Amino acid sequence: MKIKIIFWIAAVATFLQALPLYISMLSKEFKLMLIGDVFGESPSSDAIVMFDQFALVVGLLALGFSFICIGATTFKDLEVLKRVSFLLFVFSGFFALPDLISLTQGNPTAPLPVIILGLTNMVLLYFGHKKGVV
Repeated sequence: MKIKIIFWIAAVATFLQALPLYISMLSKEFKLMLIGDVFGESPSSDAIVMFDQFALVVGLLALGFSFICIGATTFKDLEVLKRVSFLLFVFSGFFALPDLISLTQGNPTAPLPVIILGLTNMVLLYFGHKKGVV
């Protein structure tokens, strides 16, 4: 599989992973639904502020990761592309790790499709590092 296609898939998948956070910044009802999953039906104002900060930071990190993936498509050398694919694999692993830890401990976590998209990114980027072509 072509590494550049993998980078585009990873960029789109990462954007989709963060889509609930972007929607929560625009919709108060959606934000309260996400917060309610963890903090209950009537969250405190501190919980809302904390979630707003979380959504902003994680949403911008995901957006940055997506743009790095898109920017990586400009490289031409196969060895550079494979090295970048490995580095993005490592980053996506650390991005997915908190959800995996929470899931295994039975704590509240991201929805299952978000977790699956993160794991898909990891697998694709690792595959690109090992067997990707230009």
